[in-house]
Amino acid sequence: MTIALPECRIVWDPLDSPAWDEAFAGIRRSNLLQSAGYARAVCPPKGQRPRRGRILIDGEPAGLFQIQEAQILWRAIHAVILDRGPLWLDGHGGPAHVAAFFRAFDAAVPRRIGRRRRILPEVSDTPEMRAALDGTRLRRRSGSVGYQTVWVDLRPEPEALRAGLKGKWRAELAKGEKSGLATDWSWSGATLPRLLKGYERDRTARGYPGPEPRTVAELCRALLPERRVLAGTAALDGRPVAAVLLFGHGGSATYQIGWTTPDGRDARAGHLLLWQAMERLREAGYRDLDLGGVNDAEARGVKTFKSGLGGETVTLVGQYE
Repeated sequence: MTIALPECRIVWDPLDSPAWDEAFAGIRRSNLLQSAGYARAVCPPKGQRPRRGRILIDGEPAGLFQIQEAQILWRAIHAVILDRGPLWLDGHGGPAHVAAFFRAFDAAVPRRIGRRRRILPEVSDTPEMRAALDGTRLRRRSGSVGYQTVWVDLRPEPEALRAGLKGKWRAELAKGEKSGLATDWSWSGATLPRLLKGYERDRTARGYPGPEPRTVAELCRALLPERRVLAGTAALDGRPVAAVLLFGHGGSATYQIGWTTPDGRDARAGHLLLWQAMERLREAGYRDLDLGGVNDAEARGVKTFKSGLGGETVTLVGQYE
């Protein structure tokens, strides 16, 4: 069935546009990769520059997006990255809007010799959305697997949030609350050196594919001036046994990294820290928490843990070019 498409126009904004920032702050489930702080952190080390666009549907504001670009020889060699965009304002983002946007995006940066495009649409993997993208000039990358994450709505009262936890997760949290753990929280970055050192040590020892420590440190430097870095640590008898790090962006937040020692796991430190993080994010005005990538093929236990918070598991359509 052919979708009737509305008129879509892309307006490119300067990086310091207050209008773009204001719109981003009002969007539900905004993600870290589309935030200004992410661009400030990751683009300079990679020789990239960010560009911000607003989406007009039939002349009305409908959404926004951010891309990363790299170029040499006056754009003869050109790379364009759109990760987890676009983001839509309320009342927009259906299949017709998605198809109209990506047709306009393709016209703005068409596929050509010398240009490499990496596009991870923030579009749920449904038959309707797949059909919408199939009607554009985007090409799905062979073997691409849809990115999957868990979103938690932080707006309910704490009692309702706790009641929404899965029964086993809630029982493990209760154990953590009775285990004698001492937790410490900071928005100022005071505990970051120890937290990041512990993460690098844990990642090396266990060999899991988490974010590069250098990238995490750059993100901290970019977001600390805005007090958008929430760091939590847990200790037993004065010994650090677990830590978590979360980043704020607009009205949403992202769980970025965490590590736990065997003693911390026995004491359910991960459960206690993540629950307390949700409480603090809610108090700070954040409405949604992105728990980060999960999958069924690898790290099944991580998905089980994150799913226990009672959020909504969302699968995106995968990578296009």
